[in-house]
Amino acid sequence: MPNPRDVRLSRRAEKALLALDARLQERVKEAIRELAGSPLSGKKLKGQFEGLRSYRMGPVRIVYRFTKELLGAVFFEHRKDAYR
Repeated sequence: MPNPRDVRLSRRAEKALLALDARLQERVKEAIRELAGSPLSGKKLKGQFEGLRSYRMGPVRIVYRFTKELLGAVFFEHRKDAYR
């Protein structure tokens, strides 16, 4: 696996993470660790979300962007609300 990137959460992502139940929080954290090592796992988004990627993890969508050194989680949303 390539070297993992540093991870930064936006304020919105931090709040959303804290609002999840403990079990789902751990699943999201694990998914973010995986994304830090393999950021191309998520799909490219289009339209107003161009430049971002989305990773599907159960009912939650993790929307993020990455560079060579950094993975930035922009927000997490339930799939029914993620792109509104």
